[in-house]
Amino acid sequence: MQIRHISRFGQALGVLIIIIGFMYPTPAAHASWLDRVKEIYQLPSNVEQIQKDYEATKQQLEEQKDKLSEAVRQSQEIEDRLLSQNEALKKDNEQLQERLKAMEQVALDKDKRNRKITYMVITAAALVVGYFLLGRVFRFFVWRRQKRGLR
Repeated sequence: MQIRHISRFGQALGVLIIIIGFMYPTPAAHASWLDRVKEIYQLPSNVEQIQKDYEATKQQLEEQKDKLSEAVRQSQEIEDRLLSQNEALKKDNEQLQERLKAMEQVALDKDKRNRKITYMVITAAALVVGYFLLGRVFRFFVWRRQKRGLR
């Protein structure tokens, strides 16, 4: 009787487990063992494809690296050329500044000399005019004295 009791208990427990199993939502379906075997056989082709993609990506990276080094080298050459041109232009600019200062000095000296000459001409003209005026004034006074002395 005990064996019957256990087997009935086992049957009830089995039914209960089945009912509980149906009540819980089932997880996503898993691939069967056959699908897993197929995947294992397909893995080498996937690995080969991944390896080909890796090699292609590696080649592209090398090409990009080469292009970048070429661009950096060209950029450096351009920068060096521009720096040398900048130095040459800086020297030219300094020479032009010196020439400009010299020309300004010449212009200032010329203006100074012209003012000096103008003052000298005006002074000489004033002296000549003054000489004639003083001569006339002196004659006028002499003439007046003589006129008074005659009377």
